[in-house]
Amino acid sequence: MTIRAGHCHSGSLLLCLFFILICGIDASRGEPTTDPSQTAPWFTGTLLSTRGTNLGQGHTIVQPYVFYTRYGGLYNHNWRLQSATTSQSLTQQTYIVYGPIDSVDIQIAPQWIGNHARGDSSGGFGDFPVQLGVQAWRSPPESWVPNVRFWMQEIFPTGRYSDLTPATADLERTGGGAYATTFGIALEKAIPFGGEHVLRYRFNATYGIYSSVDVRGFNAYGGGFGTAGRVTPGSVTTVTVAAEYSLTRRLVLALDIGFQTVNATHFSGDPGLDAQGRPALVGRGFSNLVTIAPALEHSWNQHVGVLAGPWISLNGQNSSEFFGIVAALYLYW
Repeated sequence: MTIRAGHCHSGSLLLCLFFILICGIDASRGEPTTDPSQTAPWFTGTLLSTRGTNLGQGHTIVQPYVFYTRYGGLYNHNWRLQSATTSQSLTQQTYIVYGPIDSVDIQIAPQWIGNHARGDSSGGFGDFPVQLGVQAWRSPPESWVPNVRFWMQEIFPTGRYSDLTPATADLERTGGGAYATTFGIALEKAIPFGGEHVLRYRFNATYGIYSSVDVRGFNAYGGGFGTAGRVTPGSVTTVTVAAEYSLTRRLVLALDIGFQTVNATHFSGDPGLDAQGRPALVGRGFSNLVTIAPALEHSWNQHVGVLAGPWISLNGQNSSEFFGIVAALYLYW
């Protein structure tokens, strides 16, 4: 889910600039966020994509997610799958979104992560994301032009990442130790096909940068006995294409297709020694990953719904193969 002082200063400056942008946006632009149609489907949103429209003033969404993930292999540099130690993780993350005005919403997403492998288990609180979204354009219902929303997210390093126990270091890790600043754009549009049948598509693109972080011993980036140095994680770019199609007002099919690329992590310092007495590895090279997440949404009304489905890696490069199950409760008022 995600992740010293130098980057914290730049992140604060970026937040200030973002607030200045908000002040220049007309909060009353566009039509109301609710659809007056009596047959409009109740969408909960797909498993992975980000909304292209803000909630509207005074509205709130609470969406508790549960992610179960089984990791069983590694994609090598040539995009070929190789075997690896099997492990599982269980993550509970609750997204809480509030709209103070029509053009702005704020989101937090606290998370708890549990890891299991080789008969051992460990877990704890993960890193803490805070997101600010701005409605740049709200499209009229009759237009084919999509809604456009910009957002910025800062992740605070509240998870465990350094001085981990040698035998269970990969299980104890729940964070990255770095401040992460991510900028994103989300496009969204609903296209009616008659009656209760509506296709709503989304397009998301994000770019994330990370602060440098001091590490010691076994840590989230590798390491070993005596490791001491500084890690600079590589930037992360993601693209997600998503769609929802309503079979009925209550029942919706959903799909996410995602691509992620992560640049190489850099390390300076003493790498220390691994369990075999060789120089320990710290950091990793660049990686790519392609995933898919089909899902089914069911809503009892516009305020309460559920969604669930698998999240699967299709292919990758220098990344982990995984199969996951994701489920969420959707509450809106």
